[in-house]
Amino acid sequence: MIEAVGSDSSTSSNVFSQQVMGKDDFLKLFVAQLTHQDPTEPLDNKDFITQMAQFSSVEQLTNLNTNLTSMLQVQMLTQASQLIGFEVEAGNPYTGEIIQGEVKEVIWDGTNPYLVIKDKMVPLSSIIKIISKGG
Repeated sequence: MIEAVGSDSSTSSNVFSQQVMGKDDFLKLFVAQLTHQDPTEPLDNKDFITQMAQFSSVEQLTNLNTNLTSMLQVQMLTQASQLIGFEVEAGNPYTGEIIQGEVKEVIWDGTNPYLVIKDKMVPLSSIIKIISKGG
């Protein structure tokens, strides 16, 4: 059985994603504003165009962020896979334990790569030393 070592990044990313206003939230606010506006004083064309441009910018930034996240994940997985067969040293940030051994495989949890060292899953970010290529 493989044991996970020193990783709890999912909590912080979930908290962050709940605090950011997304394009769906922006669109809901925009529609609510249009629905509840005073018919005798409708939204000025200039204001309407400004808000549509802002919505477009939010959507483009969201798409850019998605693409950058995908690229970062591919880069992390590539870096981790290049360590297969290497003798490495990793530190557990919670216990201070040092784990040393050959990287046998890489496991992807959907967000982060983990190196398997001595039947323990070690996050790539916990590697503190690359010692040598095994033989």
